[in-house]
Amino acid sequence: MANLSRFEIFGPMSTLRRIGEAMLNDTPHVHHFSREIQDNQKVSVFIYEDHNTAVYCSRCVSCILSEHPSMVSLEIVDVGKQSGFRGSQEPDDQPVFEQILDFILDFSKQYGLTVQNKSPELQDKTEE
Repeated sequence: MANLSRFEIFGPMSTLRRIGEAMLNDTPHVHHFSREIQDNQKVSVFIYEDHNTAVYCSRCVSCILSEHPSMVSLEIVDVGKQSGFRGSQEPDDQPVFEQILDFILDFSKQYGLTVQNKSPELQDKTEE
């Protein structure tokens, strides 16, 4: 089952735009794609892959960052497959999904941004 986290981050626009730049420069992504969709709106996609050759497993995490005029929204999804035995990951190894979450939360805390976690269940109910 895939892990999914959705966040909306609020704060000064100049600081919000730095999140994408920081992710591009400071996180070990495999692929990055970015496109401006309208004035002051930009979408960036980051793909991360974590190989663990000792136990023959691989995880893929996708992160979609949407810059809006008043906020940044993030959707982080652990979409990869894993082979090998459950519990075979080293206890000290933090999964890439959690590393990305920690990076976003630490960056937001460091620059005084407001992070709102949007649970998927709540969003599904509001779309009906």
